[in-house]
This record gives sequence, C-alpha cells and structure tokens, in this order.
Amino acid sequence: MAKKTTTKKTSTNSGSSSGGAKKDILMRVRILYLLFILVGFGVGARLVWVQMFSDSVAHNANVLKDGIIRKVVIPAHRGAILTRNGEPLAMSSLRYQPTFDFKSDGFNDASAEEFERNVDSLSRMLARHFSEEDARNEGYKYISAAEYKDIFHKELSRGVERAKKIFPRPVTLDEWEMMKADFPILNNNMGLVYGIERVDKRIHPMGEVAFQIIGSNKETVDEKGKKRNGSGIERLYNNYLSGSDGRAKEQYIAHGFWSRINDPYNKAPEDGCDVITTIDGNLQRAATEILREELETHKGSFGVAMVMEVETGDLLCVVNLSSGTTRGTNFTEKVNNHAFMTRQCPGSTFKLAAAMVLIEKCGFNLDTSVSIPQKVKTVGSRQVTDSHTITYENGKAIGNVSLRDAFAHSSNIYFAEAVYENFKDNPKQYWEYLNELHFNNTIGLEAYDEASSYIPEPMGKEWRATHGSLSRSLPYLGYGYIVELPTVHTLTFFNGVANGGRMVAPRLVDHIERDGKVIKEMPTKVIMEKMCSDRTIDMLHECLSAAAAPARTKRRFADLPFNIGCKTGTAEINGDFVSIATLDNLRMGQNIADFNYNLGSVVCMMPLEKPKYTVMVAMLKESMSYSDTHFGIDVAGPAANDIMLYLYNNDPELHPTVSKAPAPHTPENIKGGDRSAVSTVSRALAAHVSDKSSGATWCSTTTDVGGNVTIKSADTDNTTIPDVRNMGLVDALFLLEKRGLKVTHEGAGRIVEQSIEPGSSIVDCDGSIHLKLDV
Repeated sequence: MAKKTTTKKTSTNSGSSSGGAKKDILMRVRILYLLFILVGFGVGARLVWVQMFSDSVAHNANVLKDGIIRKVVIPAHRGAILTRNGEPLAMSSLRYQPTFDFKSDGFNDASAEEFERNVDSLSRMLARHFSEEDARNEGYKYISAAEYKDIFHKELSRGVERAKKIFPRPVTLDEWEMMKADFPILNNNMGLVYGIERVDKRIHPMGEVAFQIIGSNKETVDEKGKKRNGSGIERLYNNYLSGSDGRAKEQYIAHGFWSRINDPYNKAPEDGCDVITTIDGNLQRAATEILREELETHKGSFGVAMVMEVETGDLLCVVNLSSGTTRGTNFTEKVNNHAFMTRQCPGSTFKLAAAMVLIEKCGFNLDTSVSIPQKVKTVGSRQVTDSHTITYENGKAIGNVSLRDAFAHSSNIYFAEAVYENFKDNPKQYWEYLNELHFNNTIGLEAYDEASSYIPEPMGKEWRATHGSLSRSLPYLGYGYIVELPTVHTLTFFNGVANGGRMVAPRLVDHIERDGKVIKEMPTKVIMEKMCSDRTIDMLHECLSAAAAPARTKRRFADLPFNIGCKTGTAEINGDFVSIATLDNLRMGQNIADFNYNLGSVVCMMPLEKPKYTVMVAMLKESMSYSDTHFGIDVAGPAANDIMLYLYNNDPELHPTVSKAPAPHTPENIKGGDRSAVSTVSRALAAHVSDKSSGATWCSTTTDVGGNVTIKSADTDNTTIPDVRNMGLVDALFLLEKRGLKVTHEGAGRIVEQSIEPGSSIVDCDGSIHLKLDV
C-alpha cells in the first residue's frame, strides 16, 4: 500500500512539471513573435523614413543616380549675321575637342623608346601649331613644347584618371583631319578616343570689318562700368540668332566618357535664324581701308565713314576706326561706335539745316544777301570770323553775299547774322523748327545706343548756365556750334534732303530668315514724310551743287565722272570722347579745351541729278606740328572721293545702258588660216557658213555683203605658191617660210595682196615674196 501511494505522487509531480515547461515554451514563442513583429514594424518604419523623410539618404541616392545617368544640354547652332550679298560677317563654326585615353592599349603596348620619340615630336608640333600668335588671337595661354611633354608624362603616370583633353582650344574639322594624318601618336590612333566634344565657336570671317555693328553676344562693360548682355546686332537679335537648345540623357561608360541613351526626355536643338543686314561687304572692306589710310596720314584720333541709300535709308557701310594706344597707329574697330554714340559739334555741315529754316520760315531765296565786306564781323555781341574773304573773280570783296555764295564759301558770318537778325526777338521759333527736324532727338537707332542730338532751349535754364546772353550765343546756332550731333544724324538729315524732303530712319537689318525662308522683314521707317517744301529742296540742291564746285573743294572731286552736291564742316571740339590713345586721354585729363582738336567732315550726295547714295566721312584729330591740317575738305575729302568712285565703278545703274542693236552684226571679213579655227570663228560670228574646204588643213575665206562666209581649201604641195590672201600674217609666214621663201610685208591686219600669184611654181620665182596687209 505504501508503494502505490508513492507512485501516484511521483506521477502527479511529473505532470505538473510537464505543464510548466509547456507554458514556458509558449511564453518564449510569444515573446519571439512579439520581437519579430516589433522588428518588422521597425524595418517598415525605417523603410518609410528612408523613402520619405531622410535627406542624407535621398542625397546619396541622387549622387549615385547622377553618377550613372546625367542630363545634358545640347546647344543650338547660333545663326549667322550676313551682308546683303550673303557674305558672313559673323558665324558659328563647329569645332572639336578630342580626348586622350592614357590607359589605352596604344600607350601600354608602346615601348619606352617609341613613346619618347613620338611624344617628343608631337610636343614640338603641337607647340608650333598652337603658336603664341594663335594663343593671342584665340584668347588662351600658350603652351611650350617642353610643357606639352611634361603633360604627357604626368598623365601617363597617373593610376586613376584615364581621359584628358590635351589641346588648348577646340580645333576645326580641317585641323583635326590634318593632325590625324600628320602628327605622331595621333596618326596611328595611339591613346585617342573618339568621344569628341563639339563646340560652337563664334568667328568673324571678315575680321574686324563692321565689328561695331556686329557687336557681341557676350557680357560687356561700358565706359561707365555698367554691365550689358552683349552689343550690336548680336545682342538685339539674340532671340532669333540663339535658336532653342536641345536636351538629352547620357549614361556613364568609363572615366571621362558618356553615351547618349534613348529617352522621352531627349529633344533635338533648333538652330538659330540668320540675320541679313544692309551692309555691302565689299564696300565695307573698301571704305575701311580708304579711311584707315587717311587716318594714318593725318594722325587722327578716330574716323567714321558711312554710305546711306537715299530711298531706303539702308546703311551700306558703317566704319568706326579708332587709334591704338600710340595715337595715329594701329587703327581698330573694337574701341567705340563713334558714328552712333559720339556726339560733337557738327560745324558747317549744320548750315544746310540753317538754310532750310531761313528759306522756309524767313522767305529767303538763293539771292537773299547779307553785307560781308571782310572776313571778320561783329554779330550781336560776338565777333564772327570766316576762313577767307569772299571775293569776286578779280579778287575784290563781294560786299553783299547771297545765300548761294555764302553756302558755297561756307560763310560763318552770313549764317550767324541771318539767324540772329531773324530770330533774336523770338529765338524759340528757330529752336522749335530744329526740334521738328529731330535735332533734339534720336533717329531710330536707340537700340544701338545712339546718342540723342542736343540743342539747348534759347535762354532756358541750361542755356543761361552754359552759354550766357542771347546776343553772344544765338549766332553760334547759325553755323553749327552749341548744337551736338552724332555723325549718323548729320548723314540722315542730308539724306532726307537728297530724298526730296522725305527723311527715313537709318536701317541696318533687312530681314531674318531660316533655311532660306524669310520669317521677318524690317521695313523702312519714315521719320518725316516732308521736311520742307519742294521749292526749298530745289534751292538746297543748288546750294549743295555750288559748294561742290572745284574752286570750293580744292578740286578734291574735280575728276569724278558725275555731278555731286556736298558740304564740308570743320568744328573745334572741347568735349570728351572714348579713346585708348594715351595722348588723347592725357589731353582730356588736362582739359581738352586747351588743345586744338577739330572734327573735319564732308557729306556728299551722288549723283546730284537723281541722288542714289549719301556719303559721309568725318575725322577727329588734334592739330600738331607734324599734321596741322584739320579742315574737313582736307582730312575727309580724299576718303569721300575714293568711296564715291568705288560706288560709281561697282553700280551698273550709274552707267548709261547700251541699247540692243535692231539686227545682229556680222563681220565684214574673217581671216583664213587653220581650218578648224576658221570654222569655229565663222560659225560663231557669220550669218551663214558654207564649208567647201573638203577637210583641208589650211583654208581661205570670202565674205559677201550679207555676212555669209565661204571657206575654201588653201592646201598646196611644197612646190607651189599657196593662196595666203585674207589670212593673218602669222599663218602666212608659216606656210611661205616652210616652202623656203623669204617673206617681206607692209601694213597691218589681214593680207590683201601677195606679189606672186597663187599656184605659181616656186622654182620659177626668185625665192622671195612680198605681202601687203590692210584692215
């Protein structure tokens, strides 16, 4: 009984122990599940954090992504700026920048001796090709042969970087093809990878010609320190020229090399449009060289030459040459646009405007006179001087000078007194009419930074502060002082007179085109439909004609094969102007008014009977001992003369046309001789040709009154005298001397007589023959 009881107790304890273990296991499982759930939640939360909120992770992901795939801009090809004839003034040239792979098999397989030999030769050739002069012109740092060699050795020894651009600038396709053929290492493709970068390089095929008009699409800084996004046509028409850039995605391949991949993001670039200007390329080049020669002769500070087409206002050439740092040398277009931006007193060219006002508002005619007994006279309270006393042909003073003679002689006294006496009681009337003629405004070139013309209001605040009393300063307004104009304004005013009183704005761009199709035209703009009456225009033309007389222009234009109208001007200046010449800037720092600077100019219209062109040349210079000439006719006249001759020689419309003959002309005779040559000439010139020569080598010809030519054989054996009549002397000499005859001759032209009859035996003559020639 005791044993049984013990057994049951053991069984009970065993069951209790088994149940506790089970609970313990279940608890542990639950805890483990809970831990898994918590870890899962943690991982999920971390994933959400990484994806949604972590800046560092997002940054690292983007860095990794950008290291494999990148977006690039594909630049559009910039449009060209062309002359009216299609010559490029500015254009973009595709250039290429090859890349060396210094870990390529070509380098690795080369022996040290071979590499040294090739690298030494290549370095010298690169230094010679990318020369110091090329570096200055292209704007990069020159690299010597030794430096090239060091670069090659350094890059070859690197263990990480593989790709390297060696050339100091991109090269043209022609340069690249030449290098691949002739340069060591390049010519066997050792170390080259054809992942060549394309670069759009802006070039100017005509050099500095018209540079101020072309301008630049790069940021510039003016003389006042103001930044501008380019200048000239490049800036004004940038939206048309620049086109639209494309875009693409590229994938990383190896160090330094990327390959484009297909992607909806990709977009092809749209190339820019071409801007067609009014500039005549040949005229611009010719005028530049003509003006440069005169500036060098007279040691000028700057010069301007312009040609405007009368009816349209098209500027066919605009030359702006400024001296280099040593005044009078190295003239360049890169300093300033003096034609548009430099405002100075015009001097006597302004007398055309004064004459217009006097005729229109004061009833003057060509014979209205002013008393000028000598070359100095007090007008108002100012003493006015003429450069010479106006005289009759016998040398005596004229006394009472007409408007025509005053204009021809450029009399300061006449215009000072005429303006003062007629407007001293109401000077504002004179000023207002000049305002109507836009002499206090711009003329349509504001976008090119045209300076506004300026005339102070008589007795206004600025007048009183600067010019003093009316009696002292109003006479100045009669002959081009107090007034300040850019030269293009003077040209435009004269062009309006040449155009019958219709003043049109200067025009520099004709149209814009893409792929040969015009997409926008730039019409002529009219500033004033009628500047004055036709009566006034006719009188002004007579004045301009009188001023162009040889006696008045020192015979500068005496040899021109057409009539012109012109006016010269010479004005003392005391204002600043843009210059890089050391001496000019020194003068301006010392007060330029203390030195004798003058603007000498001339404006011409040609031909006078029906003007087609208006030409203006101006030069600003200081009178010095080595060049004291400063009058407009002396410094600007020769250049204007040569420019007008160029226009005349190159414009068929200025020459009389040859009328077509009612019936074709035929020659009265055609020389005989070699049959093939005679046949060719006869068929080209004769009315009809009858060839009866039967394939002979030599022939003679006859021509009837209708211009019909008959060709007959002139072949004979060597014992017979040939018929050389109607032949040229050269052929006749050949035939006769070949037969042993001694030939004498007289006259010129074709042979009309021979002393021995054709067909005679050579044996029967004395061995000589005489020929007579006549036209």
